[in-house]
Amino acid sequence: MAMKIKSCHTKPFLLLCLLAGGLSLYGQDSSAYFKSIYNLDSLLSPFVIQNVHFRFQPEFNYLDRDPQPEDQRRYKKYRHLIGQQPTKKNYKNYSMLAASLWNLGKLREAEQLYLTILGADLKNYDSTYYHSSDVPDDTVVNSYGYGSYTSSYKNNAAVYMTKICLEQKQYARALQFLEAAVKKYTVYFTCGTGRRTQQEKYYFLYGACYNGLKRYNETIDLLLPSCMERDDQLIITAIRETYSPEAIRNELQLAEASIVCSFDSLPSYGFITMNRGTADEKTDTITYYSGSATMRLFGRELQLPVPYLHNGERLERYMFVKYFKESHFYISLASEPYLIRL
Repeated sequence: MAMKIKSCHTKPFLLLCLLAGGLSLYGQDSSAYFKSIYNLDSLLSPFVIQNVHFRFQPEFNYLDRDPQPEDQRRYKKYRHLIGQQPTKKNYKNYSMLAASLWNLGKLREAEQLYLTILGADLKNYDSTYYHSSDVPDDTVVNSYGYGSYTSSYKNNAAVYMTKICLEQKQYARALQFLEAAVKKYTVYFTCGTGRRTQQEKYYFLYGACYNGLKRYNETIDLLLPSCMERDDQLIITAIRETYSPEAIRNELQLAEASIVCSFDSLPSYGFITMNRGTADEKTDTITYYSGSATMRLFGRELQLPVPYLHNGERLERYMFVKYFKESHFYISLASEPYLIRL
């Protein structure tokens, strides 16, 4: 199932304005920036910096459903399979029906099918399938296996059982299914994008299980390294459950003061593409001086993401501070006790 990424904290018309403005694409690993149209100075604690710029970050959530008309059609066509056992002839439709039941919110029926898949003594479900490429119609033989991945019906069923148990607040049971998906019904991606997406999904599910079990330190250990790259409510919850508002404010101040930087003496190179996909498409090379930084955050050593740099720009310490303070992570915690949701 394709991952649905959304941000419930960004006005739709603002996103449309950004897209209509013809954003250029840069060859640096960085998030797009935009300036908030709201004045929050009167709402936020004085601890939050003035004239804050909010950086768009995707919501970290792998429990979203994406019901499509096809799900309802599949349910009507194959619902007679509910209560039956999968066979060599219907195993694919059986699995797809289970996914449609999840999308349609029919958790009891979906759970019944997924448990049957996990317990089935059927070669089709026990096998791990190798896919040579994730590029449609790709016929190029790649000796390095770039873009290849494996899939497993039982891995998929265990992941969905994890989600179902999370919605049912059966956190210990959810963690058992997740462990089975990761360690027993193992699948892998050779492509970095696919591997990262898989890891992000597993991390989210682990964090949701840990929070449900009140194992907040494990959530923090797991999710803190990427806390400034996304809108992650799991780690916000874990920190609020572990630290008092006063302790959180103190930790954020100490974290900012702890930033240690290392700057490159040699330039890095990237590219900027304008008017992509049109007859006027143009790509220019940009030069900048990058670097790295670490921070001590909630008792843990953290590598900071590198901020986006313009052509000819040199990385400086204040840029890391700015990146830190403009993250959803910082703003969500620094706005205590108002609990403003941006």
